Amino acid sequence: MAKSISNIGTNDPAQLSADILSGWVKRAGVERETILAEINLLDPEAGLISDKSFRQWSTTGNFARSISGYSPEIKGARVVSIVQWFLKEEQHRLRPIILSDEMRKIIGLYQDIPVKNRLQLKALMHDLEIRNHERSSDFSFAKNWRTHFSDWPAFCFVIDPYWCIRATTRYEMALAGYSEDDMRDWGWWHRLLGSKAGKPKYLASSSRHSLRGPYADTYYQMQLNQFWNESADLREKKDPRYQTLISLLESDERFREMEKQISSTSASNQNIFGLPIPFFRKDRTLLWMMELRTAIPQTPGYRLISWMPLNEDSAEYAGEIRRMADESRLFSSHAYFLEDFAQHFSPVQKFALGLSSTSAP
Repeated sequence: MAKSISNIGTNDPAQLSADILSGWVKRAGVERETILAEINLLDPEAGLISDKSFRQWSTTGNFARSISGYSPEIKGARVVSIVQWFLKEEQHRLRPIILSDEMRKIIGLYQDIPVKNRLQLKALMHDLEIRNHERSSDFSFAKNWRTHFSDWPAFCFVIDPYWCIRATTRYEMALAGYSEDDMRDWGWWHRLLGSKAGKPKYLASSSRHSLRGPYADTYYQMQLNQFWNESADLREKKDPRYQTLISLLESDERFREMEKQISSTSASNQNIFGLPIPFFRKDRTLLWMMELRTAIPQTPGYRLISWMPLNEDSAEYAGEIRRMADESRLFSSHAYFLEDFAQHFSPVQKFALGLSSTSAP
């Protein structure tokens, strides 16, 4: 079995790239001149690669260099062409040439190439994972949402039939301006509350209220009507957990006032599929996102709530928010699950959130 070259202890990107490519050349067992000649025929957009350059890119030592080009597009095309050659060559071999962890490192080393080329590398990575039986083509990743939730780099969270939030991604938290400390408040975990610093979003003094700007009260009343209609069965059955939840919600005077405005005749399908939502963020930006609700397979009425940018500017800035969430130290996890914060809640709150079978201490 091929031994990984990518675990060599170096912080030099050029050296690490050359170490990996050098390992691929050795495993291929083909002369560099032959490899280069075939690579130069793969993609005319990559330009003609010189023998000297290819040797520097694929040889360890003091003369090691990162793959380069006289434009980002040329560089990106060259990275893809080189990787593609080795993957094609591997199809004729009994033993692997490229190891998955090495491929991931190459992708990480060349994040400065155009997005088209980065996506081409990910397509090649996908093919490699299929070939190595690390990924299946039957959508099995969508069958167990808890296992794969942290792998979804999306602005999304999951709610149950009681509208309790079961999990959220750090990208959704960064979009809405939350911090990890906010999750210590039980109300944070219910969509009707959306608490920040202990203040529910229906209070004018809450930063969650200002997040919706002039749309706040209308949006909240719409959510309240929707919750009331969707939970009709639980209410009619006098479900103990549901009754406990309502009791906690009604302990706030402002909630009781808004509850009186609930219209049971409102369209129960309102916002089932999607609704454009504004995000008036603290950095003075306005992002318009489509709120989408999706049923999660093999779950007891769970829904995935996700946000999709509605225009080019929002999409571009959403990418910036993702990078901020990844590069900052504000978030310790890709995803957070309700169960991990159970110790912060009272017995009654745990019961309302579905974390215990009884509200008794």
